[in-house]
Amino acid sequence: MVEKQNLSVTKKKNKKKKDLCPVCDKSLYLNADISKRVGLVDDKDKVIGWLCPYCRTEFDFDGLVIHILGDEYIRGDA
Repeated sequence: MVEKQNLSVTKKKNKKKKDLCPVCDKSLYLNADISKRVGLVDDKDKVIGWLCPYCRTEFDFDGLVIHILGDEYIRGDA
């Protein structure tokens, strides 16, 4: 007696983690240790939020928008 094989197709899981910008939906994931997010610091060198490098929107740590679609100029010394 011939047994039928199970020919079900298994889908590959997408191993790339999703870390999308809430405004432009571009991926901010680089690897497990490093993100593409740009840190924002105040005058006292305290980290106050992050910036999307694609759309230049500034966020606080709660994910709330501080400044949307930033300008082309840099506002500080690096």
